[in-house]
Amino acid sequence: MNNKRYIINALVLTVLISILSGCSTKRNSALTTELANIKLELARAELAQAEHADTSEPIETTELAATSEPADIDELADIKDIAEEGFIYGLPIVMNYAVMSEFTLDKDSGKYKDSYNRIYNDSQVFTYKDTTIVTPNSDTPYSMLWLDLRAEPMVVSVPAVPKERYYSVQFI
Repeated sequence: MNNKRYIINALVLTVLISILSGCSTKRNSALTTELANIKLELARAELAQAEHADTSEPIETTELAATSEPADIDELADIKDIAEEGFIYGLPIVMNYAVMSEFTLDKDSGKYKDSYNRIYNDSQVFTYKDTTIVTPNSDTPYSMLWLDLRAEPMVVSVPAVPKERYYSVQFI
């Protein structure tokens, strides 16, 4: 439970900093102080929670926040950099899950292709109306296969083609 709460707090802080850091290019001292206070409150609450993990007493975080000191600009810049790296790292994973959900899980999405471990050959080429995958080639037929590798590994084989033909297989 403590790990779950820590992860939620870290995600909330990351999203908050990402949103607020993109609002302006100037350093606003009130915003800087507020971000520092939020960061310190979360860090102290997590530290206090870790220290009191064996007890069932509630932890009062308002007292911790009142004694916090604002962080310096370099530390906030580091926080912004970490939040930006987290966003860059996490966005493709989230977007890939959204595509997987529409193609394999949600049969009512209108973009459902097939379930796991079944190859789907699209009978038409993509158009500008197909928005689930960003900018596919409009003159290329696609086949899709989502493998569920939780239980066991899978072997994917492709047939031989004449040398004058070309095709590619991409694993994501």
